[in-house]
Amino acid sequence: MRTISPIAITAFLLALGVPALSLDYACIDPVVEARAIWIDAGAIPKTADGIRKLVRSCRQANLNVLFPEVICRGYAVYPSKHLARDPRFAGAPDPLPVMIREAHRLGMEVHPWVWVFRAGYAKRPIPPGIDTWRDGANMGAILSAHPDWAELSKDASLGQNVSLGRDLKSRPSEKGGGLWISPVIPAARDFLAALFAEVVTCYEIDGLHLDCIRYEVESKSPYGYSPASRALFAKQYGIDPHEIDDIPIHQYEWRKFRERQINTFVQRIALQTRSIKPNVKLSAAVGPIPDEARSELMQNWANWTDNKWLDLVVPMAYSSDDPHFGRMVARERDSVKDSALLLPGIGFFSQKDPQQIVRQIALARDGGAVGQALFAASYLTRERRETLVNGPYSRPSLLPFKSPRVCAGILCQRAKALRSKGECEEADYLASLAETLTRFADSREARTPYVPPTPPPLTNP
Repeated sequence: MRTISPIAITAFLLALGVPALSLDYACIDPVVEARAIWIDAGAIPKTADGIRKLVRSCRQANLNVLFPEVICRGYAVYPSKHLARDPRFAGAPDPLPVMIREAHRLGMEVHPWVWVFRAGYAKRPIPPGIDTWRDGANMGAILSAHPDWAELSKDASLGQNVSLGRDLKSRPSEKGGGLWISPVIPAARDFLAALFAEVVTCYEIDGLHLDCIRYEVESKSPYGYSPASRALFAKQYGIDPHEIDDIPIHQYEWRKFRERQINTFVQRIALQTRSIKPNVKLSAAVGPIPDEARSELMQNWANWTDNKWLDLVVPMAYSSDDPHFGRMVARERDSVKDSALLLPGIGFFSQKDPQQIVRQIALARDGGAVGQALFAASYLTRERRETLVNGPYSRPSLLPFKSPRVCAGILCQRAKALRSKGECEEADYLASLAETLTRFADSREARTPYVPPTPPPLTNP
Protein backbone atom coordinates (compact mmCIF):
# COMPACT_ATOMS: atom_id res chain seq x y z
CA MET A 1 0.00 0.00 0.00
CA ARG A 2 1.37 3.40 -0.99
CA THR A 3 1.85 5.91 1.83
CA ILE A 4 1.22 9.62 1.41
CA SER A 5 4.06 11.87 2.52
CA PRO A 6 3.51 14.65 5.05
CA ILE A 7 4.54 17.23 2.45
CA ALA A 8 1.85 16.01 0.06
CA ILE A 9 -0.75 16.30 2.82
CA THR A 10 0.53 19.77 3.68
CA ALA A 11 0.34 20.92 0.05
CA PHE A 12 -3.20 19.53 -0.33
CA LEU A 13 -4.46 21.19 2.83
CA LEU A 14 -2.82 24.49 1.94
CA ALA A 15 -4.58 24.43 -1.42
CA LEU A 16 -7.87 24.11 0.45
CA GLY A 17 -6.93 26.88 2.87
CA VAL A 18 -6.89 24.43 5.79
CA PRO A 19 -4.21 24.52 8.51
CA ALA A 20 -1.87 21.69 7.58
CA LEU A 21 -0.19 20.00 10.52
CA SER A 22 -0.13 20.49 14.26
CA LEU A 23 3.64 20.99 14.29
CA ASP A 24 4.43 24.53 13.21
CA TYR A 25 7.58 24.10 11.11
CA ALA A 26 8.02 27.87 10.90
CA CYS A 27 8.49 28.25 14.65
CA ILE A 28 10.57 25.23 15.59
CA ASP A 29 14.27 25.42 16.29
CA PRO A 30 15.82 22.96 13.81
CA VAL A 31 19.20 23.27 15.60
CA VAL A 32 20.96 22.12 12.41
CA GLU A 33 20.11 23.87 9.14
CA ALA A 34 21.88 25.37 6.12
CA ARG A 35 20.65 28.91 5.41
CA ALA A 36 22.25 30.13 2.23
CA ILE A 37 21.79 33.29 0.21
CA TRP A 38 22.85 34.01 -3.35
CA ILE A 39 24.74 37.31 -3.42
CA ASP A 40 24.30 38.54 -6.99
CA ALA A 41 27.24 40.51 -8.38
CA GLY A 42 25.17 43.70 -8.47
CA ALA A 43 24.72 43.45 -4.70
CA ILE A 44 28.43 43.06 -3.91
CA PRO A 45 29.71 46.40 -2.59
CA LYS A 46 32.76 47.99 -4.20
CA THR A 47 34.48 48.80 -0.89
CA ALA A 48 35.90 46.60 1.85
CA ASP A 49 33.75 48.31 4.49
CA GLY A 50 30.66 47.77 2.36
CA ILE A 51 31.45 44.07 1.95
CA ARG A 52 31.93 43.61 5.67
CA LYS A 53 28.65 45.40 6.34
CA LEU A 54 26.86 43.11 3.87
CA VAL A 55 28.27 40.00 5.55
CA ARG A 56 27.25 41.29 8.98
CA SER A 57 23.71 41.99 7.77
CA CYS A 58 23.45 38.40 6.55
CA ARG A 59 24.74 37.13 9.87
CA GLN A 60 22.20 39.24 11.72
CA ALA A 61 19.51 37.40 9.76
CA ASN A 62 21.03 34.12 11.04
CA LEU A 63 22.14 33.08 7.56
CA ASN A 64 25.22 30.86 7.51
CA VAL A 65 26.23 30.27 3.87
CA LEU A 66 27.05 32.91 1.25
CA PHE A 67 26.98 32.25 -2.52
CA PRO A 68 28.74 35.35 -3.96
CA GLU A 69 28.49 35.59 -7.76
CA VAL A 70 32.13 35.83 -8.88
CA ILE A 71 32.12 34.51 -12.49
CA CYS A 72 29.20 35.75 -14.56
CA ARG A 73 28.34 37.23 -17.95
CA GLY A 74 31.70 36.13 -19.29
CA TYR A 75 33.75 38.10 -16.73
CA ALA A 76 35.38 37.55 -13.33
CA VAL A 77 34.40 39.74 -10.41
CA TYR A 78 37.79 39.07 -8.79
CA PRO A 79 41.20 39.75 -10.46
CA SER A 80 41.74 36.58 -12.50
CA LYS A 81 44.81 35.36 -14.39
CA HIS A 82 42.55 33.71 -16.96
CA LEU A 83 39.62 36.06 -17.50
CA ALA A 84 39.06 39.81 -17.83
CA ARG A 85 37.59 41.54 -14.81
CA ASP A 86 33.96 42.58 -14.76
CA PRO A 87 33.82 46.28 -15.76
CA ARG A 88 31.54 46.97 -12.80
CA PHE A 89 34.46 46.19 -10.46
CA ALA A 90 37.16 48.21 -12.19
CA GLY A 91 39.32 49.72 -9.46
CA ALA A 92 37.45 47.95 -6.67
CA PRO A 93 39.25 45.68 -4.20
CA ASP A 94 39.02 41.94 -4.66
CA PRO A 95 35.78 41.14 -2.79
CA LEU A 96 36.56 37.51 -2.01
CA PRO A 97 39.32 37.85 0.64
CA VAL A 98 37.35 40.50 2.51
CA MET A 99 34.11 38.51 2.37
CA ILE A 100 35.79 35.25 3.37
CA ARG A 101 37.63 36.77 6.35
CA GLU A 102 34.52 38.47 7.68
CA ALA A 103 32.31 35.44 7.10
CA HIS A 104 34.75 33.09 8.82
CA ARG A 105 35.10 35.51 11.72
CA LEU A 106 31.33 35.32 12.16
CA GLY A 107 31.08 31.54 11.74
CA MET A 108 29.72 31.57 8.18
CA GLU A 109 30.87 29.79 5.02
CA VAL A 110 31.56 31.19 1.54
CA HIS A 111 30.82 29.12 -1.57
CA PRO A 112 31.60 31.24 -4.66
CA TRP A 113 28.88 31.13 -7.32
CA VAL A 114 30.16 30.63 -10.86
CA TRP A 115 28.40 30.51 -14.20
CA VAL A 116 29.52 27.50 -16.20
CA PHE A 117 28.28 27.36 -19.80
CA ARG A 118 26.36 30.63 -19.94
CA ALA A 119 28.74 33.42 -20.88
CA GLY A 120 26.79 36.55 -21.73
CA TYR A 121 23.61 38.15 -22.95
CA ALA A 122 22.36 38.45 -26.49
CA LYS A 123 21.45 41.85 -27.88
CA ARG A 124 17.96 42.44 -26.57
CA PRO A 125 16.06 44.63 -24.12
CA ILE A 126 16.93 43.36 -20.66
CA PRO A 127 13.94 43.47 -18.28
CA PRO A 128 14.22 45.10 -14.88
CA GLY A 129 15.82 42.81 -12.34
CA ILE A 130 18.34 42.58 -9.61
CA ASP A 131 21.23 44.01 -11.58
CA THR A 132 21.30 47.57 -12.82
CA TRP A 133 24.24 47.09 -15.19
CA ARG A 134 22.94 47.40 -18.76
CA ASP A 135 24.93 47.31 -21.96
CA GLY A 136 22.28 45.67 -24.12
CA ALA A 137 24.66 43.44 -26.06
CA ASN A 138 27.07 42.01 -23.54
CA MET A 139 29.02 39.18 -25.07
CA GLY A 140 31.44 38.96 -22.18
CA ALA A 141 35.17 38.48 -22.45
CA ILE A 142 35.06 34.72 -23.08
CA LEU A 143 33.05 34.74 -26.30
CA SER A 144 34.56 38.03 -27.42
CA ALA A 145 37.94 36.28 -27.40
CA HIS A 146 36.64 32.91 -28.62
CA PRO A 147 33.50 33.41 -30.75
CA ASP A 148 33.98 29.93 -32.21
CA TRP A 149 33.21 28.49 -28.75
CA ALA A 150 29.61 29.68 -28.94
CA GLU A 151 26.77 27.19 -28.76
CA LEU A 152 23.74 27.83 -30.99
CA SER A 153 20.06 27.21 -31.18
CA LYS A 154 18.70 25.22 -34.10
CA ASP A 155 17.23 28.37 -35.65
CA ALA A 156 20.53 30.21 -35.46
CA SER A 157 22.50 27.39 -37.01
CA LEU A 158 20.09 27.23 -39.92
CA GLY A 159 19.68 30.96 -40.33
CA GLN A 160 23.15 32.09 -41.23
CA ASN A 161 26.72 30.98 -41.84
CA VAL A 162 28.22 30.67 -38.39
CA SER A 163 31.00 28.23 -39.10
CA LEU A 164 33.55 30.56 -37.54
CA GLY A 165 31.22 31.80 -34.81
CA ARG A 166 31.23 35.35 -36.10
CA ASP A 167 28.77 38.17 -35.54
CA LEU A 168 27.43 36.89 -32.23
CA LYS A 169 25.71 40.17 -31.46
CA SER A 170 23.42 39.98 -34.46
CA ARG A 171 22.25 36.41 -34.09
CA PRO A 172 18.50 36.75 -33.90
CA SER A 173 17.66 33.39 -32.44
CA GLU A 174 19.17 33.33 -28.98
CA LYS A 175 15.70 33.93 -27.59
CA GLY A 176 16.44 33.29 -23.95
CA GLY A 177 18.77 36.26 -23.79
CA GLY A 178 21.70 33.99 -23.15
CA LEU A 179 24.94 33.44 -25.00
CA TRP A 180 26.35 30.02 -24.25
CA ILE A 181 29.65 28.18 -24.51
CA SER A 182 29.50 24.85 -26.32
CA PRO A 183 30.19 22.02 -23.87
CA VAL A 184 31.65 19.85 -26.65
CA ILE A 185 34.74 21.99 -27.32
CA PRO A 186 37.80 20.63 -25.46
CA ALA A 187 39.58 24.00 -25.31
CA ALA A 188 36.49 25.62 -23.77
CA ARG A 189 36.16 22.87 -21.20
CA ASP A 190 39.85 23.19 -20.30
CA PHE A 191 39.50 26.95 -19.95
CA LEU A 192 36.50 26.69 -17.62
CA ALA A 193 38.17 23.98 -15.56
CA ALA A 194 41.27 26.16 -15.13
CA LEU A 195 39.09 29.13 -14.16
CA PHE A 196 37.27 27.18 -11.45
CA ALA A 197 40.53 25.65 -10.22
CA GLU A 198 41.85 29.20 -9.78
CA VAL A 199 38.97 30.06 -7.44
CA VAL A 200 39.50 26.90 -5.40
CA THR A 201 43.28 27.27 -5.25
CA CYS A 202 43.67 30.98 -4.60
CA TYR A 203 41.00 31.55 -1.94
CA GLU A 204 40.15 29.92 1.39
CA ILE A 205 36.67 28.99 0.20
CA ASP A 206 34.37 26.45 1.83
CA GLY A 207 32.54 25.38 -1.29
CA LEU A 208 32.04 25.98 -5.01
CA HIS A 209 28.55 26.65 -6.37
CA LEU A 210 27.90 25.85 -10.05
CA ASP A 211 25.20 27.67 -12.01
CA CYS A 212 24.15 27.43 -15.67
CA ILE A 213 25.59 23.93 -15.77
CA ARG A 214 23.26 23.01 -18.62
CA TYR A 215 22.03 23.96 -22.07
CA GLU A 216 19.63 26.79 -22.86
CA VAL A 217 15.94 25.94 -22.36
CA GLU A 218 14.95 23.44 -25.04
CA SER A 219 11.35 24.62 -25.46
CA LYS A 220 12.43 28.13 -26.46
CA SER A 221 14.33 26.70 -29.39
CA PRO A 222 16.18 23.37 -29.60
CA TYR A 223 19.75 23.97 -28.51
CA GLY A 224 23.20 22.53 -29.14
CA TYR A 225 23.52 23.04 -32.92
CA SER A 226 26.88 24.77 -33.17
CA PRO A 227 29.20 23.55 -35.95
CA ALA A 228 31.41 21.80 -33.39
CA SER A 229 28.47 20.04 -31.76
CA ARG A 230 26.94 18.95 -35.05
CA ALA A 231 30.28 17.69 -36.34
CA LEU A 232 31.03 15.64 -33.23
CA PHE A 233 27.57 14.11 -33.17
CA ALA A 234 27.78 13.25 -36.86
CA LYS A 235 31.17 11.63 -36.29
CA GLN A 236 29.84 9.50 -33.42
CA TYR A 237 26.39 8.65 -34.78
CA GLY A 238 26.66 9.14 -38.54
CA ILE A 239 23.94 11.75 -38.92
CA ASP A 240 23.59 15.53 -38.69
CA PRO A 241 21.28 16.55 -35.80
CA HIS A 242 19.29 18.67 -38.26
CA GLU A 243 18.17 15.47 -39.96
CA ILE A 244 16.83 13.51 -37.00
CA ASP A 245 13.46 15.11 -36.23
CA ASP A 246 11.37 12.13 -37.34
CA ILE A 247 13.69 9.30 -36.32
CA PRO A 248 13.09 8.29 -32.66
CA ILE A 249 16.34 6.37 -32.18
CA HIS A 250 18.37 9.39 -33.27
CA GLN A 251 16.27 11.70 -31.10
CA TYR A 252 17.25 9.49 -28.17
CA GLU A 253 20.91 9.56 -29.23
CA TRP A 254 20.84 13.35 -29.63
CA ARG A 255 19.48 13.87 -26.13
CA LYS A 256 21.95 11.38 -24.67
CA PHE A 257 24.82 13.07 -26.50
CA ARG A 258 24.03 16.51 -25.11
CA GLU A 259 23.31 15.25 -21.61
CA ARG A 260 26.64 13.43 -21.61
CA GLN A 261 28.51 16.68 -22.29
CA ILE A 262 27.08 18.15 -19.08
CA ASN A 263 27.45 15.01 -16.98
CA THR A 264 31.11 14.51 -17.80
CA PHE A 265 31.96 18.12 -17.03
CA VAL A 266 30.26 17.97 -13.63
CA GLN A 267 32.27 14.83 -12.92
CA ARG A 268 35.47 16.57 -14.01
CA ILE A 269 34.91 19.59 -11.78
CA ALA A 270 34.02 17.36 -8.82
CA LEU A 271 37.21 15.32 -9.18
CA GLN A 272 39.32 18.41 -9.80
CA THR A 273 37.94 20.35 -6.84
CA ARG A 274 38.37 17.49 -4.40
CA SER A 275 41.88 16.81 -5.63
CA ILE A 276 42.83 20.42 -4.86
CA LYS A 277 40.95 20.80 -1.57
CA PRO A 278 39.14 17.66 -0.39
CA ASN A 279 37.00 19.54 2.15
CA VAL A 280 35.51 22.00 -0.35
CA LYS A 281 31.82 21.22 -0.89
CA LEU A 282 30.42 21.20 -4.41
CA SER A 283 26.88 22.38 -5.07
CA ALA A 284 24.81 23.28 -8.11
CA ALA A 285 21.78 25.42 -8.84
CA VAL A 286 19.53 23.11 -10.83
CA GLY A 287 16.12 22.92 -12.45
CA PRO A 288 13.52 22.33 -9.73
CA ILE A 289 11.75 19.33 -11.29
CA PRO A 290 14.16 16.51 -12.12
CA ASP A 291 12.36 15.14 -15.19
CA GLU A 292 11.90 18.59 -16.67
CA ALA A 293 15.53 19.47 -15.95
CA ARG A 294 16.53 16.52 -18.13
CA SER A 295 14.10 17.20 -20.97
CA GLU A 296 14.42 21.00 -21.00
CA LEU A 297 18.02 21.60 -19.90
CA MET A 298 19.82 18.30 -20.59
CA GLN A 299 20.60 18.44 -16.86
CA ASN A 300 20.47 15.00 -15.24
CA TRP A 301 21.22 16.18 -11.74
CA ALA A 302 19.75 13.09 -10.09
CA ASN A 303 22.59 11.11 -11.69
CA TRP A 304 25.09 13.63 -10.35
CA THR A 305 23.89 12.92 -6.84
CA ASP A 306 23.78 9.15 -7.47
CA ASN A 307 27.49 9.39 -8.26
CA LYS A 308 28.19 11.74 -5.32
CA TRP A 309 29.65 14.42 -7.56
CA LEU A 310 27.60 17.00 -5.63
CA ASP A 311 27.48 17.45 -1.89
CA LEU A 312 24.55 19.88 -1.99
CA VAL A 313 21.70 20.19 -4.49
CA VAL A 314 20.07 23.62 -4.73
CA PRO A 315 16.97 23.45 -6.96
CA MET A 316 15.68 26.82 -8.10
CA ALA A 317 12.17 26.15 -6.81
CA TYR A 318 11.01 29.74 -7.21
CA SER A 319 7.24 29.98 -6.98
CA SER A 320 4.53 32.25 -5.64
CA ASP A 321 2.30 29.17 -5.29
CA ASP A 322 2.97 27.51 -1.93
CA PRO A 323 1.36 24.13 -2.72
CA HIS A 324 3.37 23.97 -5.96
CA PHE A 325 6.54 24.79 -4.03
CA GLY A 326 5.75 21.98 -1.61
CA ARG A 327 5.22 19.50 -4.42
CA MET A 328 8.54 20.48 -5.99
CA VAL A 329 10.36 19.93 -2.69
CA ALA A 330 8.79 16.47 -2.40
CA ARG A 331 9.98 15.46 -5.87
CA GLU A 332 13.43 16.89 -5.23
CA ARG A 333 13.80 14.98 -1.97
CA ASP A 334 12.85 11.73 -3.67
CA SER A 335 15.50 12.32 -6.34
CA VAL A 336 18.32 13.33 -3.99
CA LYS A 337 17.92 10.23 -1.78
CA ASP A 338 20.83 10.01 0.71
CA SER A 339 23.82 10.80 -1.49
CA ALA A 340 23.54 14.60 -1.22
CA LEU A 341 21.78 17.19 0.90
CA LEU A 342 18.84 19.22 -0.36
CA LEU A 343 18.57 23.03 -0.09
CA PRO A 344 15.53 24.21 -2.07
CA GLY A 345 15.89 27.69 -3.52
CA ILE A 346 13.29 30.26 -2.45
CA GLY A 347 12.86 33.25 -4.74
CA PHE A 348 12.14 36.51 -2.98
CA PHE A 349 11.24 38.10 -6.32
CA SER A 350 8.38 35.63 -6.87
CA GLN A 351 6.72 36.06 -3.51
CA LYS A 352 3.50 37.89 -2.88
CA ASP A 353 4.26 39.00 0.67
CA PRO A 354 7.04 38.59 3.26
CA GLN A 355 5.08 35.92 5.12
CA GLN A 356 5.44 33.69 2.08
CA ILE A 357 9.11 33.33 3.06
CA VAL A 358 7.93 31.86 6.35
CA ARG A 359 5.50 29.46 4.70
CA GLN A 360 7.99 28.18 2.18
CA ILE A 361 10.75 27.67 4.75
CA ALA A 362 8.20 25.67 6.76
CA LEU A 363 7.33 23.59 3.69
CA ALA A 364 11.01 22.94 2.98
CA ARG A 365 11.51 21.70 6.53
CA ASP A 366 8.38 19.57 6.39
CA GLY A 367 9.60 18.12 3.09
CA GLY A 368 12.84 16.78 4.53
CA ALA A 369 15.26 19.43 3.26
CA VAL A 370 18.24 20.24 5.46
CA GLY A 371 18.12 23.95 4.65
CA GLN A 372 17.17 26.57 2.13
CA ALA A 373 18.84 29.00 -0.26
CA LEU A 374 17.38 32.48 -0.70
CA PHE A 375 17.46 34.37 -3.99
CA ALA A 376 18.91 36.90 -3.70
CA ALA A 377 20.82 39.55 -1.70
CA SER A 378 19.49 42.42 -3.78
CA TYR A 379 16.01 41.51 -2.54
CA LEU A 380 16.98 41.09 1.12
CA THR A 381 15.19 44.17 2.39
CA ARG A 382 14.98 45.20 6.02
CA GLU A 383 11.40 43.89 6.12
CA ARG A 384 12.52 40.46 4.86
CA ARG A 385 15.42 40.32 7.32
CA GLU A 386 13.06 41.10 10.18
CA THR A 387 10.63 38.47 8.94
CA LEU A 388 13.40 35.87 9.03
CA VAL A 389 14.78 36.86 12.44
CA ASN A 390 11.35 37.16 14.04
CA GLY A 391 10.23 33.87 12.52
CA PRO A 392 11.94 30.75 11.16
CA TYR A 393 15.51 32.04 11.61
CA SER A 394 15.08 33.35 15.15
CA ARG A 395 18.05 31.30 16.40
CA PRO A 396 21.41 30.53 14.78
CA SER A 397 21.86 27.03 13.39
CA LEU A 398 24.70 24.59 12.83
CA LEU A 399 25.73 23.63 9.30
CA PRO A 400 24.55 20.09 8.52
CA PHE A 401 27.27 19.24 6.01
CA LYS A 402 30.27 20.36 8.05
CA SER A 403 30.28 17.42 10.48
CA PRO A 404 27.12 15.45 9.74
CA ARG A 405 27.68 12.73 12.34
CA VAL A 406 28.38 15.27 15.07
CA CYS A 407 25.28 17.21 14.03
CA ALA A 408 23.22 14.01 14.07
CA GLY A 409 24.35 13.34 17.63
CA ILE A 410 23.37 16.86 18.72
CA LEU A 411 19.96 16.43 17.09
CA CYS A 412 19.39 13.11 18.84
CA GLN A 413 20.21 14.64 22.22
CA ARG A 414 17.84 17.53 21.56
CA ALA A 415 15.12 15.15 20.41
CA LYS A 416 15.51 13.10 23.60
CA ALA A 417 15.16 16.24 25.74
CA LEU A 418 12.04 17.33 23.86
CA ARG A 419 10.47 13.90 24.15
CA SER A 420 11.04 13.91 27.91
CA LYS A 421 8.95 17.11 28.04
CA GLY A 422 6.16 15.61 25.94
CA GLU A 423 7.02 17.55 22.78
CA CYS A 424 7.02 14.42 20.68
CA GLU A 425 6.24 15.87 17.25
CA GLU A 426 9.20 18.23 17.29
CA ALA A 427 11.35 15.46 18.73
CA ASP A 428 10.32 13.20 15.85
CA TYR A 429 11.25 15.90 13.35
CA LEU A 430 14.73 16.36 14.82
CA ALA A 431 15.25 12.59 15.01
CA SER A 432 14.27 12.32 11.34
CA LEU A 433 16.76 15.05 10.46
CA ALA A 434 19.44 13.20 12.43
CA GLU A 435 18.67 10.05 10.46
CA THR A 436 19.00 11.98 7.18
CA LEU A 437 22.44 13.24 8.18
CA THR A 438 23.55 9.80 9.33
CA ARG A 439 22.51 8.23 6.02
CA PHE A 440 24.28 11.03 4.17
CA ALA A 441 27.48 10.41 6.15
CA ASP A 442 27.20 6.67 5.50
CA SER A 443 26.76 7.32 1.78
CA ARG A 444 29.76 9.63 1.56
CA GLU A 445 32.00 7.14 3.33
CA ALA A 446 30.90 4.12 1.28
CA ARG A 447 32.84 3.11 -1.82
CA THR A 448 30.29 2.76 -4.59
CA PRO A 449 30.60 1.98 -8.30
CA TYR A 450 29.79 4.44 -11.04
CA VAL A 451 26.04 4.74 -11.61
CA PRO A 452 25.21 5.05 -15.32
CA PRO A 453 22.37 7.40 -16.25
CA THR A 454 18.96 6.01 -17.06
CA PRO A 455 17.82 6.56 -20.68
CA PRO A 456 16.88 10.21 -21.30
CA PRO A 457 13.24 11.07 -22.02
CA LEU A 458 12.20 11.45 -25.66
CA THR A 459 9.39 13.89 -24.92
CA ASN A 460 8.87 16.64 -22.37
CA PRO A 461 7.09 15.41 -19.25
